[in-house]
Amino acid sequence: MRFQLIFLTVALLLMTASFFGQGSSPIPQPDQANLTGLTTPIEVKFSDGRLLQGSGFFYFEFGPDDPNAQGPHWRAVTHVYVVTAKHIIQPTRLKELTKFTYAMRVGDGDHVNWHLFDLNSTDLGKRLHLCKKDEIDVAVIDVTDILNTEMRKPLEQRAQWLNFNGANSDEFPGKSPIQVQPGDDLVVIGYPSGFYDQFNKLPALKTGLLNTPIGLHYNGRDAFLMDFKYREGSSGSLIISKPTHIGFPKDGGIQSSIQPQYVFLGVYEGETYWNDVESQRADMGIGWYFYNVEEAIKNPPLIR
Repeated sequence: MRFQLIFLTVALLLMTASFFGQGSSPIPQPDQANLTGLTTPIEVKFSDGRLLQGSGFFYFEFGPDDPNAQGPHWRAVTHVYVVTAKHIIQPTRLKELTKFTYAMRVGDGDHVNWHLFDLNSTDLGKRLHLCKKDEIDVAVIDVTDILNTEMRKPLEQRAQWLNFNGANSDEFPGKSPIQVQPGDDLVVIGYPSGFYDQFNKLPALKTGLLNTPIGLHYNGRDAFLMDFKYREGSSGSLIISKPTHIGFPKDGGIQSSIQPQYVFLGVYEGETYWNDVESQRADMGIGWYFYNVEEAIKNPPLIR
Protein backbone atom coordinates (compact mmCIF):
# COMPACT_ATOMS: atom_id res chain seq x y z
CA MET A 1 0.00 0.00 0.00
CA ARG A 2 1.30 3.50 -0.75
CA PHE A 3 0.45 6.99 0.32
CA GLN A 4 -1.02 9.14 -2.39
CA LEU A 5 -2.32 12.64 -2.71
CA ILE A 6 -5.96 12.33 -3.79
CA PHE A 7 -7.40 15.02 -6.03
CA LEU A 8 -11.19 15.21 -6.01
CA THR A 9 -13.44 15.69 -8.99
CA VAL A 10 -17.20 15.82 -9.37
CA ALA A 11 -19.40 18.73 -10.35
CA LEU A 12 -19.79 19.98 -6.79
CA LEU A 13 -16.03 19.77 -6.09
CA LEU A 14 -14.68 21.36 -9.23
CA MET A 15 -15.33 24.67 -7.50
CA THR A 16 -13.31 23.81 -4.39
CA ALA A 17 -9.86 23.59 -5.92
CA SER A 18 -7.09 25.44 -4.12
CA PHE A 19 -7.21 29.21 -4.24
CA PHE A 20 -5.74 31.76 -1.90
CA GLY A 21 -7.55 35.00 -2.71
CA GLN A 22 -6.00 37.78 -4.73
CA GLY A 23 -3.16 40.16 -4.02
CA SER A 24 -2.52 40.61 -0.30
CA SER A 25 -5.85 39.14 0.80
CA PRO A 26 -5.60 37.67 4.33
CA ILE A 27 -7.77 34.66 3.40
CA PRO A 28 -5.83 31.77 4.96
CA GLN A 29 -4.13 29.05 2.96
CA PRO A 30 -5.15 25.52 3.92
CA ASP A 31 -2.89 23.50 6.20
CA GLN A 32 -1.05 20.68 4.43
CA ALA A 33 -3.41 17.95 5.64
CA ASN A 34 -6.39 20.35 5.33
CA LEU A 35 -7.53 19.50 8.84
CA THR A 36 -9.20 22.89 9.20
CA GLY A 37 -11.39 22.18 6.15
CA LEU A 38 -12.85 18.93 7.46
CA THR A 39 -15.42 20.22 9.91
CA THR A 40 -18.57 22.27 10.30
CA PRO A 41 -20.40 23.78 13.28
CA ILE A 42 -23.84 22.25 13.86
CA GLU A 43 -26.91 24.04 15.22
CA VAL A 44 -30.32 22.51 15.84
CA LYS A 45 -33.46 24.48 16.74
CA PHE A 46 -36.69 23.03 18.14
CA SER A 47 -40.26 24.30 18.24
CA ASP A 48 -40.15 24.85 22.01
CA GLY A 49 -37.26 27.30 21.63
CA ARG A 50 -34.47 24.87 22.52
CA LEU A 51 -31.17 25.45 20.72
CA LEU A 52 -28.47 22.75 20.63
CA GLN A 53 -24.99 23.42 19.28
CA GLY A 54 -22.45 20.80 18.35
CA SER A 55 -19.76 19.82 15.91
CA GLY A 56 -19.77 17.88 12.67
CA PHE A 57 -17.52 16.91 9.79
CA PHE A 58 -17.72 16.00 6.12
CA TYR A 59 -17.39 12.42 4.90
CA PHE A 60 -16.68 11.42 1.29
CA GLU A 61 -17.57 8.26 -0.60
CA PHE A 62 -15.29 7.71 -3.57
CA GLY A 63 -15.97 6.05 -6.88
CA PRO A 64 -13.68 3.23 -8.11
CA ASP A 65 -10.00 4.11 -8.20
CA ASP A 66 -7.91 3.59 -11.34
CA PRO A 67 -5.59 0.68 -10.49
CA ASN A 68 -3.14 1.84 -13.14
CA ALA A 69 -2.89 5.42 -11.88
CA GLN A 70 0.52 6.41 -10.56
CA GLY A 71 1.21 9.32 -8.21
CA PRO A 72 -1.28 12.16 -7.67
CA HIS A 73 -4.44 11.71 -9.72
CA TRP A 74 -8.11 12.61 -9.90
CA ARG A 75 -10.70 10.54 -8.14
CA ALA A 76 -14.49 10.88 -8.28
CA VAL A 77 -16.52 11.63 -5.16
CA THR A 78 -19.95 10.02 -5.41
CA HIS A 79 -21.47 11.19 -2.12
CA VAL A 80 -20.80 13.85 0.50
CA TYR A 81 -22.23 13.48 4.00
CA VAL A 82 -22.29 15.56 7.17
CA VAL A 83 -21.57 13.44 10.24
CA THR A 84 -22.42 14.49 13.78
CA ALA A 85 -23.62 13.07 17.11
CA LYS A 86 -27.14 11.65 17.04
CA HIS A 87 -28.11 13.15 20.41
CA ILE A 88 -27.80 16.67 18.99
CA ILE A 89 -30.55 15.91 16.45
CA GLN A 90 -32.70 13.80 18.79
CA PRO A 91 -34.37 11.73 16.02
CA THR A 92 -37.19 10.54 18.29
CA ARG A 93 -38.31 14.18 18.48
CA LEU A 94 -37.78 14.94 14.82
CA LYS A 95 -41.24 16.49 14.44
CA GLU A 96 -40.25 19.12 17.02
CA LEU A 97 -37.11 20.07 15.09
CA THR A 98 -37.54 23.29 13.10
CA LYS A 99 -34.08 23.77 11.65
CA PHE A 100 -30.81 21.85 11.26
CA THR A 101 -27.89 24.04 10.18
CA TYR A 102 -24.37 23.27 9.00
CA ALA A 103 -21.89 25.59 7.29
CA MET A 104 -18.98 25.98 4.92
CA ARG A 105 -16.37 28.73 4.67
CA VAL A 106 -16.55 31.30 1.89
CA GLY A 107 -13.94 33.93 1.05
CA ASP A 108 -15.39 37.34 0.22
CA GLY A 109 -12.80 39.99 -0.52
CA ASP A 110 -10.50 40.27 2.48
CA HIS A 111 -12.57 38.27 4.96
CA VAL A 112 -14.17 34.87 5.50
CA ASN A 113 -17.89 34.23 6.03
CA TRP A 114 -19.98 31.20 6.93
CA HIS A 115 -22.28 30.03 4.15
CA LEU A 116 -25.14 28.40 6.03
CA PHE A 117 -27.18 25.40 4.90
CA ASP A 118 -30.56 24.87 6.57
CA LEU A 119 -32.78 21.78 6.60
CA ASN A 120 -36.27 21.49 8.07
CA SER A 121 -37.38 18.33 9.86
CA THR A 122 -38.80 16.66 6.73
CA ASP A 123 -35.77 17.38 4.55
CA LEU A 124 -33.46 16.23 7.33
CA GLY A 125 -35.43 13.02 7.92
CA LYS A 126 -35.22 12.09 4.24
CA ARG A 127 -31.41 12.40 4.38
CA LEU A 128 -30.74 11.11 7.88
CA HIS A 129 -29.04 7.72 8.24
CA LEU A 130 -28.64 6.04 11.63
CA CYS A 131 -27.11 2.82 12.91
CA LYS A 132 -29.40 -0.09 13.77
CA LYS A 133 -28.10 -0.15 17.33
CA ASP A 134 -29.89 2.69 19.09
CA GLU A 135 -27.01 3.31 21.52
CA ILE A 136 -24.59 4.32 18.77
CA ASP A 137 -24.43 8.11 18.88
CA VAL A 138 -23.71 8.71 15.19
CA ALA A 139 -25.89 10.54 12.64
CA VAL A 140 -25.06 10.79 8.94
CA ILE A 141 -26.82 13.28 6.63
CA ASP A 142 -26.54 12.98 2.84
CA VAL A 143 -25.92 16.50 1.45
CA THR A 144 -24.59 15.62 -2.02
CA ASP A 145 -27.42 17.17 -4.04
CA ILE A 146 -27.59 20.24 -1.79
CA LEU A 147 -23.93 21.04 -2.35
CA ASN A 148 -24.31 20.51 -6.09
CA THR A 149 -26.96 23.23 -6.16
CA GLU A 150 -26.01 25.60 -3.35
CA MET A 151 -22.30 25.83 -4.06
CA ARG A 152 -22.99 27.72 -7.26
CA LYS A 153 -24.69 30.60 -5.48
CA PRO A 154 -21.64 32.25 -3.85
CA LEU A 155 -19.79 31.98 -7.16
CA GLU A 156 -22.52 34.00 -8.82
CA GLN A 157 -21.91 36.65 -6.13
CA ARG A 158 -18.15 36.57 -6.82
CA ALA A 159 -17.40 34.87 -3.50
CA GLN A 160 -14.98 31.94 -3.27
CA TRP A 161 -15.37 28.58 -1.56
CA LEU A 162 -12.43 27.88 0.70
CA ASN A 163 -10.86 24.44 0.57
CA PHE A 164 -12.81 21.74 2.33
CA ASN A 165 -12.06 18.11 2.83
CA GLY A 166 -13.76 14.96 4.07
CA ALA A 167 -12.82 11.88 6.03
CA ASN A 168 -13.15 8.67 4.00
CA SER A 169 -12.81 4.91 4.22
CA ASP A 170 -9.27 4.97 2.79
CA GLU A 171 -8.22 6.50 6.12
CA PHE A 172 -9.66 3.67 8.24
CA PRO A 173 -7.25 1.82 10.55
CA GLY A 174 -5.92 -1.23 8.75
CA LYS A 175 -6.10 0.44 5.34
CA SER A 176 -3.52 3.08 6.22
CA PRO A 177 0.17 2.30 6.87
CA ILE A 178 -0.11 4.42 10.02
CA GLN A 179 -0.18 2.32 13.16
CA VAL A 180 -2.22 3.57 16.16
CA GLN A 181 -1.72 2.19 19.67
CA PRO A 182 -2.98 3.00 23.17
CA GLY A 183 -1.02 5.98 24.49
CA ASP A 184 -0.88 7.67 21.08
CA ASP A 185 -1.97 11.26 20.66
CA LEU A 186 -5.39 11.97 19.14
CA VAL A 187 -6.67 15.16 17.57
CA VAL A 188 -10.31 16.13 18.15
CA ILE A 189 -11.52 18.79 15.70
CA GLY A 190 -14.68 20.71 16.42
CA TYR A 191 -16.31 23.68 18.12
CA PRO A 192 -16.11 23.25 21.93
CA SER A 193 -18.33 25.76 23.74
CA GLY A 194 -19.04 27.25 20.31
CA PHE A 195 -15.39 28.36 20.13
CA TYR A 196 -13.69 29.00 16.78
CA ASP A 197 -11.47 31.55 15.05
CA GLN A 198 -14.19 34.08 14.21
CA PHE A 199 -12.11 35.95 11.63
CA ASN A 200 -10.97 32.94 9.61
CA LYS A 201 -13.85 30.64 10.67
CA LEU A 202 -11.44 27.88 11.69
CA PRO A 203 -12.28 25.12 14.20
CA ALA A 204 -10.47 24.23 17.41
CA LEU A 205 -7.96 21.38 17.28
CA LYS A 206 -7.57 19.78 20.71
CA THR A 207 -5.37 16.84 21.68
CA GLY A 208 -6.32 13.73 23.61
CA LEU A 209 -4.87 10.32 24.34
CA LEU A 210 -6.10 6.94 23.09
CA ASN A 211 -6.78 4.46 25.91
CA THR A 212 -8.35 1.53 24.06
CA PRO A 213 -6.54 -0.73 21.56
CA ILE A 214 -8.18 -0.15 18.17
CA GLY A 215 -10.84 -2.80 17.57
CA LEU A 216 -11.44 -3.47 21.27
CA HIS A 217 -15.00 -2.66 22.36
CA TYR A 218 -14.90 -0.45 25.44
CA ASN A 219 -17.48 -1.74 27.95
CA GLY A 220 -18.88 -3.94 25.18
CA ARG A 221 -19.80 -1.01 22.93
CA ASP A 222 -18.71 -0.16 19.37
CA ALA A 223 -16.60 2.59 20.92
CA PHE A 224 -13.16 3.40 22.34
CA LEU A 225 -12.08 5.26 25.47
CA MET A 226 -9.97 8.40 25.29
CA ASP A 227 -8.41 10.84 27.71
CA PHE A 228 -10.15 14.05 26.67
CA LYS A 229 -11.87 16.77 28.67
CA TYR A 230 -15.44 17.35 27.54
CA ARG A 231 -16.77 20.75 26.57
CA GLU A 232 -20.33 21.43 25.52
CA GLY A 233 -20.45 21.73 21.73
CA SER A 234 -17.72 19.12 21.18
CA SER A 235 -20.22 16.32 20.53
CA GLY A 236 -19.96 15.13 16.93
CA SER A 237 -16.32 16.19 16.56
CA LEU A 238 -13.99 14.33 14.22
CA ILE A 239 -11.38 12.13 15.93
CA ILE A 240 -8.15 11.37 14.04
CA SER A 241 -4.65 10.22 14.86
CA LYS A 242 -1.96 12.87 15.09
CA PRO A 243 -0.83 13.60 11.48
CA THR A 244 2.52 12.15 10.51
CA HIS A 245 4.79 11.80 7.47
CA ILE A 246 5.81 8.24 8.37
CA GLY A 247 3.89 4.96 8.00
CA PHE A 248 4.72 1.33 8.74
CA PRO A 249 2.93 -1.07 6.36
CA LYS A 250 2.05 -4.57 7.51
CA ASP A 251 4.52 -6.17 5.08
CA GLY A 252 7.40 -4.37 6.76
CA GLY A 253 9.55 -1.39 5.95
CA ILE A 254 8.83 2.30 6.27
CA GLN A 255 6.85 4.60 4.00
CA SER A 256 7.03 8.36 3.80
CA SER A 257 4.50 10.90 2.56
CA ILE A 258 5.21 14.43 1.35
CA GLN A 259 1.98 15.61 2.95
CA PRO A 260 1.13 14.59 6.53
CA GLN A 261 -1.41 11.77 6.77
CA TYR A 262 -3.72 10.59 9.56
CA VAL A 263 -6.07 7.76 10.49
CA PHE A 264 -9.79 8.45 10.84
CA LEU A 265 -10.73 6.91 14.17
CA GLY A 266 -14.30 7.94 14.90
CA VAL A 267 -16.95 10.35 16.16
CA TYR A 268 -16.72 12.00 19.58
CA GLU A 269 -19.79 11.64 21.82
CA GLY A 270 -18.84 13.13 25.17
CA GLU A 271 -18.08 12.04 28.73
CA THR A 272 -18.37 8.49 29.94
CA TYR A 273 -21.16 7.74 32.43
CA TRP A 274 -21.63 5.29 35.28
CA ASN A 275 -25.29 5.23 34.33
CA ASP A 276 -27.60 7.37 32.18
CA VAL A 277 -27.29 10.36 34.50
CA GLU A 278 -24.10 10.30 36.54
CA SER A 279 -20.87 11.09 34.67
CA GLN A 280 -17.64 9.44 35.76
CA ARG A 281 -15.95 12.86 35.88
CA ALA A 282 -12.49 11.53 35.14
CA ASP A 283 -11.95 13.66 32.02
CA MET A 284 -12.46 10.53 29.92
CA GLY A 285 -14.53 10.44 26.78
CA ILE A 286 -16.17 8.09 24.31
CA GLY A 287 -15.46 7.90 20.59
CA TRP A 288 -17.67 5.78 18.36
CA TYR A 289 -15.63 3.72 15.91
CA PHE A 290 -15.09 4.89 12.33
CA TYR A 291 -16.98 1.94 10.81
CA ASN A 292 -20.25 3.12 12.36
CA VAL A 293 -20.37 5.89 9.75
CA GLU A 294 -20.44 3.34 6.92
CA GLU A 295 -22.86 1.19 8.90
CA ALA A 296 -25.29 4.13 9.16
CA ILE A 297 -24.99 4.91 5.44
CA LYS A 298 -26.00 1.34 4.57
CA ASN A 299 -29.30 1.79 6.40
CA PRO A 300 -32.24 3.57 4.70
CA PRO A 301 -33.00 7.17 5.70
CA LEU A 302 -35.27 7.76 8.66
CA ILE A 303 -38.07 9.07 6.43
CA ARG A 304 -38.69 7.24 3.14
